[in-house]
Amino acid sequence: MSQEKTKAIDLVKEFYDQDIDHKALENALTQRKNTAKSFSNFSLDKYSGEFGAVQKKHLLNRTMVGYCHRHHKDLDGLNLDQVVDLIFQKDNFNEPTNIYYWDKNAEQYKERYESDDVGPNEPFINRPYKRLRPTFEEQFGSERQTAVRWSLYDGMYNQKTSIHYRLFLFLHNLVPTDAFNLLGHKGAYNYIKLLFDHCFLNFKDFVYNITIDGSMLSYLNLYLSKKETPDENYAREVQELFTVGKRPFAKFTESDVREVARALVGWTHDYEKIVYDQGHENIPFFNQSNHDTGDKFFSSFYGNKIIRGKEGAEGANELQEVVNLLCEVDEHSIYIARRLYQFFVYPALTEDIEEKIIKPLAKIYVDNNHSLVEPLKVLLSSQHFFENQIENSLIKSPIEFSMGILKEVNLINDGALHHWDGNDQHYSLFEPDYFGEKEKDTSYFKYRITKDLSYYYGEGLGMFLLNPPSVSGWPALYQEPVYDLFWINSSTLTRRIQQMTDYLKWGAWMDVFIGDDGIQKRFNLINYLKTFENPSSISSFTDELIFRFLGGEASSNTKNKINQALLGDINETHWNEEINNIINSSSSIKNSYRNIEGRLGNAFEVIGQTGEFHLF
Repeated sequence: MSQEKTKAIDLVKEFYDQDIDHKALENALTQRKNTAKSFSNFSLDKYSGEFGAVQKKHLLNRTMVGYCHRHHKDLDGLNLDQVVDLIFQKDNFNEPTNIYYWDKNAEQYKERYESDDVGPNEPFINRPYKRLRPTFEEQFGSERQTAVRWSLYDGMYNQKTSIHYRLFLFLHNLVPTDAFNLLGHKGAYNYIKLLFDHCFLNFKDFVYNITIDGSMLSYLNLYLSKKETPDENYAREVQELFTVGKRPFAKFTESDVREVARALVGWTHDYEKIVYDQGHENIPFFNQSNHDTGDKFFSSFYGNKIIRGKEGAEGANELQEVVNLLCEVDEHSIYIARRLYQFFVYPALTEDIEEKIIKPLAKIYVDNNHSLVEPLKVLLSSQHFFENQIENSLIKSPIEFSMGILKEVNLINDGALHHWDGNDQHYSLFEPDYFGEKEKDTSYFKYRITKDLSYYYGEGLGMFLLNPPSVSGWPALYQEPVYDLFWINSSTLTRRIQQMTDYLKWGAWMDVFIGDDGIQKRFNLINYLKTFENPSSISSFTDELIFRFLGGEASSNTKNKINQALLGDINETHWNEEINNIINSSSSIKNSYRNIEGRLGNAFEVIGQTGEFHLF
């Protein structure tokens, strides 16, 4: 049973505090680099080998937020060029709506905030907030915060077979802010939308626009900067983390940090209009009276360039000159190519990877007007990317782990309600009138599961989206030599296995009761079985199940455990009969349904404890 809140976990501290075999740990960390050193094909030429189920799954693993069967079906009959064209289509991001009305109805909302709410499933992001308490607190209310979060989870869950949402995760980790706590719902929405809209655009434009985004202006204090004492926080991070990287690669100086800070002082945002007026758009402005009009001198790292100080409104133009300065130095393109490679392919780098992969990708990035997608198209269709050792070599992040489970069985869109009354099991598939309107309302379930994904299976697993641990993002995505190994420790592994059994065996907790017993939402077994090629054949079903969840050939021991969980005390003929009863809706469907549901739940429990399930 999941919970709404949980204590934030420090993945780095947890990792090193574990009671572990330190020799084994040292070997594991060394293996990261050794694996990279063992790569043998460093060609960015287009891959021309076999492009079958295994290769397609590898490509989907690295481009979707959670692999599932429906994505794989979208690739049926397509060659590599056609798949790349499909994957690099843009996706959609939907405006948040009122999905919290069961938790706080219109009357309760008005009583809490002294403000009229929008109706169920209606959009609210453009609504103005009032200035006085308690209405002032409405912009930070947990109800609408959850709804905004759902708009992001919804996009990932229902994503097209498109790289768009994984590119969003890349930018969110590269350039994070704590938007909700700084600017409430509107600020968080603006930040999400800014990242999402720039995934396919010029990265230089993104750097310009994120600099003056309200959440970033607040997060790194640029809006507080004064010409007499320029704040250096953003000036440092925009170089060290967002554009050129740290030493030993980038060699910008402390003087460069001070000069960037001087050039950017004066930028702020109109908090009053963003929050308290109709609409939601970010409203930055340049306060020319708070600008350092002197010349700014940069080090040899930036070619000893000078940004000439400007008077009045012209001072705003220094921001573009700073962006040009940062993004036109050679190390910028190399840094971005490096971060793309580490996120989409493999975290550890070698000299061969730097020279033969990173630098050519950097050139493609520059030659294509600072586009993220053009070097990615080359990288993800290259001979290097399809080298065997790169497949299933990374640990899934918590959001990829969670979404893969939910999407595979279509739990949110197609789930069935379940209740055990102490004597019998009840399913909405067979007894729809047994359940109330609240638990049958998909908006209520979206609201509930958003809290799961944010807290118990987000914060508790070390990745609470839109609430980064620092301006550097999540350590598992950048901190050497551990990288993605940070995702796994004794507590997160236990919780990952629990999530697997919660969602795929017992059902997602609804926090609604009939009598003394709670209701769960379980996946629709009938429809899920129909997604398999030949579910009535136990051998065929087992093989396909293993491919979907484990990615390839499982060990004989793992396969035997899964097969035993599915069959137990029945034979293959009995399995065939039960599956046909379910799929063909025979008179004995409910008994067969309960039987196979329990067996498949046991198999999922075995899969959740298999190491391969956590890799992609």
